[in-house]
Amino acid sequence: MKKQIIIGFLALTAIACRHDYYETGDSALSYLHTEFVDATTNYAQAFASAITDDNTSLTLSPAIAAKWATTPDSTYRAMLYYNKVENGITEPIAIKRVLTLKPTLISEAKQQNTDPLTLESAWIGKNKKYLNLSLIIKTGIADDEKAIQSVGLLQTVSRLQKNGTSKAYSFTLAHNQGGVPAYYSSKVYASIPLSTYQQGDSLYVTINTYKGVVTKTFKL
Repeated sequence: MKKQIIIGFLALTAIACRHDYYETGDSALSYLHTEFVDATTNYAQAFASAITDDNTSLTLSPAIAAKWATTPDSTYRAMLYYNKVENGITEPIAIKRVLTLKPTLISEAKQQNTDPLTLESAWIGKNKKYLNLSLIIKTGIADDEKAIQSVGLLQTVSRLQKNGTSKAYSFTLAHNQGGVPAYYSSKVYASIPLSTYQQGDSLYVTINTYKGVVTKTFKL
């Protein structure tokens, strides 16, 4: 099983992190959900199963394909839009890529831009596998086809805490507007894997927003 880590490029999405839609009766929209998932492709590169951030396992029937999922038998971070669940089986409606950010030491990073963006929220998932970010960026259609807007995560500091066992890690969210015009707002989601950190560690994430620099603190 391969784990796909997509580093550095924004995948735009308009789906909220979690939202339940209700309609009366038994229509197709009577109960729909949207959640962060680790979604796994089958031999045909279509998503056939997923695990949510509260460790709920879902079988997707029928399997759903996405142009950005190009590897069979692989797991991708994604936003899943799906129908009601019966016996662990659900009908997927749509699936969108979520950017996965793996920290790069700032001393090794080629890009260290911190162009401003908007931070809507930041939280650790219930299963504590990811730190999730809801962001709003300014975007548009560039005249230059080579213009690419990108985002990454820079690790600036790591140190032992006063207890002598757990560590404190400081990060900066890197964002390069990359020549892309800032005509309108688009919501994007990113997830930071937490598998390399230990219980008791502290994470400090600094983000340059349009309202100034903010630092979010998380205790594992």
